[in-house]
Amino acid sequence: MVKGNHAEVTQHINTLEEKLNANEDLSTEATFFTLSTLAKYYRKVNNYAKAGQYSRQALRLSKNIDANHMDIIIDTHFDYALLERKYGQHANARIELAKLLSFLESNQYQKPYAYGAIYHILGKISLDEKNMINGISQLEQSLAHFRKAVPQTHPVILETANTLSEAYIQTEDYHKAIELYRQLMAAYQQAGDQVSEARTLLKIGEIYFYIDLKEARRTITKAVKRLTEIYEDDHLDIAKAILMLAEIDENLAHFPRAINYYKQALRHLTTFYPKDHFMIVYVYSKIGTISMKTFQLKQAKEYLEQGLELAEKFPKIRQQFLYALGKMYSDEGAYDKAYTVFLEFMQRLDQEGRRKSLAYGNTLQAIAFNELKQEKLESALHYYQEALDIYKTLPHCKAEEGLTYIRLAYCYEHIQAKDVKKAEALYEEGFRIIEKTRHPDLLEEALAELIEFFQRINKPQKRKIYEDKWVKRQTSKDKS
Repeated sequence: MVKGNHAEVTQHINTLEEKLNANEDLSTEATFFTLSTLAKYYRKVNNYAKAGQYSRQALRLSKNIDANHMDIIIDTHFDYALLERKYGQHANARIELAKLLSFLESNQYQKPYAYGAIYHILGKISLDEKNMINGISQLEQSLAHFRKAVPQTHPVILETANTLSEAYIQTEDYHKAIELYRQLMAAYQQAGDQVSEARTLLKIGEIYFYIDLKEARRTITKAVKRLTEIYEDDHLDIAKAILMLAEIDENLAHFPRAINYYKQALRHLTTFYPKDHFMIVYVYSKIGTISMKTFQLKQAKEYLEQGLELAEKFPKIRQQFLYALGKMYSDEGAYDKAYTVFLEFMQRLDQEGRRKSLAYGNTLQAIAFNELKQEKLESALHYYQEALDIYKTLPHCKAEEGLTYIRLAYCYEHIQAKDVKKAEALYEEGFRIIEKTRHPDLLEEALAELIEFFQRINKPQKRKIYEDKWVKRQTSKDKS
């Protein structure tokens, strides 16, 4: 089983089951060993029914097994507890581990590794159930037992520290997580394990990401320096560390430096992954979207278009490429290209059951605006109406709804078969909605639209109402 010789394993398992079912005169120990082995096998091949059946039979016999076979008895309990945890039967797993603890204590069992393993599983079960306090307490006990049993650099120490650290982070106890890794890093340093020491420093940098971006940057920069001294060539550890630096600078709004790091990470990643790997596609999206923010539009377009070609396997990230390119093509006046990518974006939303979503409404509005810029007013009106119908069904998008009313009004005012009366009603409805939102810039834009509209249709009294509102707003701003 350990070597993965599946054909040979199956042959042995069949023989064991035949002997068991033949009711041969097996000793209690032989029956126990057989049941324990069968339970382990069927857990490995995800046969819950058989694994559970053989485990329970083995555990019933375990009370009569000589203490010299304690390791196999313990292992059988672990297998059953892990089986029940995997299938969400947490209460069963916890009861079995409690029985094992009682059994070990009654036999005055002193090896700390077993206790560490018990508390490790108990801790993970508590975390599964979102009981963070119990989970952390049990994992801390687990780590304390493991530290008595194995060297501080043993993989089980690292695995437990990682799980415990993630729990600390979830409860926002970041400094405990950092201290845990500092202890681990000191052990690696003492053992002369430079690679593990540098990787642990990266972990510390990741945790600082939550509480102090500048300290995170300093820590990860140190880790990158150590890793480049250790590895002569490109290495995935270096690529991941540089990627972290890119994300930190992006969060700090140091966009040019973030782009530079993303490009460095991309160069490293392409030596390890195929060009359509998720991480590579992700970095293309980052460089493209951040380049848009810094108005490096030629670079943005290059990375977004390349990324779009590679993103077929990743629907969510493909959506990001499509929407960003739609906006970019619109700004360039490449309306046909914009329509093509916007249309695919909406089709994918529709396939995901997200037709009634803010993203769908906003895309319809973007298409409508492109139609408006091409003076295709009837078409623009159609798309604005579709967008409005969606916004009306959604909570928390009153600003979008109000703005769409105003744009619809503009269309009714200027289409060939003008409907000024309808336009007036839509303008005022849009303003009424926007006035109730907390979007001062949008409110001023709406006021300007209404003042100009009533000037165009020669309604001075109505125009004065909105001019007075404008003056009142400006006076209030000046006072503040």
